[in-house]
Amino acid sequence: MNLRATPCLRLFIPFALGTLSGGWLDKPIPGLGYGLMTAAGAACWLALQKFPYRYRWVFGVFISLVLFAAGYFWAVDHNEARQAGHFSGKIEKSRFLVGTVYDPPGKGAKLKVPVRVELAGPSPDSLQAAGGNLLLFLDLTEKTGNLRYGDRIGIRATVQPTGPPSNPYAFDYGRYLHFQNIHFQAFAKADSVTLLSSGHGHALWRAAFGCREALLNLLYRHFPTRDEYAVASALLVGYKDDLSDDLRTAYAETGSMHALAVSGTHVGMLYAGLFFLLQRLRLRGRWGRLFNTTLVLAAIWAFTFLTGATASVLRASVMFTTYLAGKAIFRDASVWNVLAASAFGLLLYNPYFLFDAGFQLSYAAVAGMVFFYPRFYRVSPVLPAWADGAWKVLLVGLAAQLGTLPLSLYYFHQFPVYFWLAGWAVVLGGAVFMAGGAALVLLDWLSPWLAGWLGEGLYYMLWGLNRLIVLIQGLPGSVLGGIWLTGWAALLLYVAIAFGGVAMAQRKARWVLAALGVLAVLGTGRLIREWDRVRQRQFTIYHVPQNRLVDFLDGIEAVCLSDSVSDRQVTFAAQANRWALGAGSLQNLSFTGTAVWAGRNLLLDPPFAQFFNQKIVFLDDAKWVEKGHTAPVAVDVLVLSKNPRVSITDCRERFPFRVAVFDASNSRKRVERWKTECAAAGIACYDVREHGAWVWSAPQ
Repeated sequence: MNLRATPCLRLFIPFALGTLSGGWLDKPIPGLGYGLMTAAGAACWLALQKFPYRYRWVFGVFISLVLFAAGYFWAVDHNEARQAGHFSGKIEKSRFLVGTVYDPPGKGAKLKVPVRVELAGPSPDSLQAAGGNLLLFLDLTEKTGNLRYGDRIGIRATVQPTGPPSNPYAFDYGRYLHFQNIHFQAFAKADSVTLLSSGHGHALWRAAFGCREALLNLLYRHFPTRDEYAVASALLVGYKDDLSDDLRTAYAETGSMHALAVSGTHVGMLYAGLFFLLQRLRLRGRWGRLFNTTLVLAAIWAFTFLTGATASVLRASVMFTTYLAGKAIFRDASVWNVLAASAFGLLLYNPYFLFDAGFQLSYAAVAGMVFFYPRFYRVSPVLPAWADGAWKVLLVGLAAQLGTLPLSLYYFHQFPVYFWLAGWAVVLGGAVFMAGGAALVLLDWLSPWLAGWLGEGLYYMLWGLNRLIVLIQGLPGSVLGGIWLTGWAALLLYVAIAFGGVAMAQRKARWVLAALGVLAVLGTGRLIREWDRVRQRQFTIYHVPQNRLVDFLDGIEAVCLSDSVSDRQVTFAAQANRWALGAGSLQNLSFTGTAVWAGRNLLLDPPFAQFFNQKIVFLDDAKWVEKGHTAPVAVDVLVLSKNPRVSITDCRERFPFRVAVFDASNSRKRVERWKTECAAAGIACYDVREHGAWVWSAPQ
């Protein structure tokens, strides 16, 4: 790759680094905007100057610094919470808001409604103009389920800022919302929301979301079972809210989840199909190339519009548009230049795209395919024509997997071993279904009878595809899970892959040695981490609403003490922490058991526990502090759970303790009373509901 032939890439790198810094730090620099305007003028002046050859780098360095500062400024300024008139300045006085739904609501355990606030105030009669985004959580009812894009609603709720995760190493949903430019949330009952009017928002988006809704209704008629309808709507429209947890896990663990999000894969299939047809027309010359490009772009953007213009398909459409336009104007345009130009344009539209996992994975996959696929194919054996197509699909999947490997391990902590096998299934199935789905939409309008036959055929095809994915998931060793990769390790892994790629391109041993050296650094870091894990001593009281969940970790051996907590709750609260700490064997015990249990450095004798030198009492019933018991027992930690009707004074008399921990199974009202008692007595206490999981770690 010649950097001189990729000016957009050279401009994109400093701008992206500045955007990364601005989004991560999120701290305004006074006067930066005026400084950038001055720098822009200076850049124009420098561009007209003639520098001696040995100083030719001065202008490039200056432009790179300006772009870095511009990226920083653009990312920090994009934070809507800093805009004048944001409703956050009126939160303490506001319980009533009026706003417009600016994106289709998402369905899950709760209905998630993104609202752009327009009015806020302490009562309906004293509303004032305001701005800002709010994520509204509602119970899913017939009334709330009818909310659509462009609906203006009145809300009565308490607004709260989005906070950090409640459990160690858990997914930071607050930070995720921050990069969606949402910084506040509210939980409201269905009768606290009133539909005021409909039909607001941009007409183009209303039409796009209306088309998506019509397509979903069509698919619902032809795919009667949940799993097949869910996959059909995901493949054709990118709508994944109806996927069951089991099916979602099956596609994720086989590396096929990308097929269920309308994105570059689908746009690429559309482009490949149209390109195949247009080749048969044999249009040559400049005008023929222009006609082909215009037709393909029109089809891509029509597809984008019909699928509701979701973020993933918009990103892919911009990427393909930039690529096709560049190839139409400059036949020898560098693919790297085109990719950088499309990414640059997207970041100018929304700098927070850079922090979106989908954005990162999309460009990493394309970069992997562009660089590695031709090199893999060049050294491949010559195969007969009937096998060459399948071999190409395998190599494309391998190249994309190599490009996304560090990000996949960093975000999802697993590696699908049979991604190559599932890739054949989803690529072939996706291509057939996209063609069949387009025909189904057309026939549903022209001939419902034929559409019914086609829909039945597509239904059984998806049924077979789902069964095949589940079968691949069930193969021995189908997924390597629990892989914990830090951000720095992911970056170093990309450096190693880059050195390996340069070694393939230049065929020089020093790049192989450089890649091996980086891998050696990663291996050394892993050994140090494993040594620390062997010596760790930690117990964690997790934040699980209305329940109790405690982990004792001695080295890599873990003991879990819990109530009737569902597997999903355990995964959400504790799985990431266990992976990060390298927990190996896990022993599950219940709080309701009365038997004594003894481990290597842990003794459980309800309600007592001793972990190394820490004595703990788990108090969930007032009977443990009633008079008539034996002499007081001194402990280090008192854990109050399940709302026992006790006072802190009574607890201290029975169990003299150093710190009190109130877990998330207690009511807020009772915890506040306990905290008041602790404050009056000068006793240390910790509220898991308010501050998140409580962690004790022994010094190593």
